[in-house]
Amino acid sequence: MRVLRRHVSVFALVLAWLFANGAVWNIVQVVAWAKMFQDYAQVMPVDEALRVTFEGEACQLCHVAQSGADTAREQLPQSDSFGGNDRLLLVFQAAPAVVVTAPDFAWPGLVHEAGLTRTDAVPVPPPRA
Repeated sequence: MRVLRRHVSVFALVLAWLFANGAVWNIVQVVAWAKMFQDYAQVMPVDEALRVTFEGEACQLCHVAQSGADTAREQLPQSDSFGGNDRLLLVFQAAPAVVVTAPDFAWPGLVHEAGLTRTDAVPVPPPRA
């Protein structure tokens, strides 16, 4: 059930994005071409029907799709439409390499780099407890 809900939500999101970007007029144009091709294919060979569909005269649905797309394009603010004055500049700047080195300072209290030096003499024989 979760998977179905996720697929439905993703499909709805993609559909909303397409409609918001004006893809509905592209869908209307594709439907118009399919209808024209179907009508022409009933009275002429398929290759000629395909040629006439795309090179011939536009149908009423094609004019509706074109005028709808033009109207949608005109309603966009000038800065949001393509060719506006504002441009998006994408820059790639390589990050500097990270180099980790040992610190150069010595710990306080060390007399010698090898460790603490002994100040008293070592007892010769070792003490017995």
